[in-house]
Amino acid sequence: MRERRTGLVALVLWTGLLILLTLFLHFVYAVWPWPDAPRGAAPLREAVVTERARVEKLASASSVGMISTAIEWTYRIGFEWTGMDYLMRSAMEQAPRGGTDEIGRRTAAATWTLLEPLYWSVQLTGLRLGVLFASLPLFLVAAIGGAADGAAAWYLRRVGVGRESGFIYHRAKLAFWTALFALWAVYLLPPVALDPMTVIPPFVALFGLTVRIAVSWFKKYL
Repeated sequence: MRERRTGLVALVLWTGLLILLTLFLHFVYAVWPWPDAPRGAAPLREAVVTERARVEKLASASSVGMISTAIEWTYRIGFEWTGMDYLMRSAMEQAPRGGTDEIGRRTAAATWTLLEPLYWSVQLTGLRLGVLFASLPLFLVAAIGGAADGAAAWYLRRVGVGRESGFIYHRAKLAFWTALFALWAVYLLPPVALDPMTVIPPFVALFGLTVRIAVSWFKKYL
């Protein structure tokens, strides 16, 4: 029987798949012939510009630096390491080349309408990954508060001979990871500009609640 991956390992694996799905959905959104809607890279470019302006108004200087680093590394991994950065640079060159370089330049120029949406999708994904990393202190505060309140409830249940429920504890622990993954899905997938102030806080509260329930229903006797 195959071993089921849980916890942090599963979260990392599912997050990697989620990022790939995000890039795919953004690309489909840009190239699909939707009726009466702007297509191509313009909607994704507008989403990056709008959302970055919102984030820079909310974040501190250190957080903006972290977000810029996340954008840089996302671009490096998604474009430079895959060779798409070279294709985009080749497509922007007007002067003809010789031999196979000229074939590559013409191929890149012919696929420009496909490369540009991917470029802006990577930029948008990197921006949102940076925002998620910058919001980690909020989750830490919520976890500490939830754990403290849950520990008090656990102690009262222990001294008061309260009932035991492994079912509630394990479901709360599962919800702990589900809340994190759900935030990544809700924030990364949409190809339109979002306001992190309306997306992240509800998940922070949900995260703190799951920690509180898990700690309060931990087994009474260690």
